[in-house]
Amino acid sequence: MESIDLNVSIPVITLSLQRRFRSRDPEPFSDKLLSALRGQFGGHVVKKTDL
Repeated sequence: MESIDLNVSIPVITLSLQRRFRSRDPEPFSDKLLSALRGQFGGHVVKKTDL
């Protein structure tokens, strides 16, 4: 909160907090898309889960 009081930008902390909130979503589409791109271009295996 001190950064707000001092009017200082802290993008790294802000982005990490936003990512934490996003991780609470069951399966965001953007994460699925990123995983598919990694599988296509990097050869990373995409694990499928049964829900």
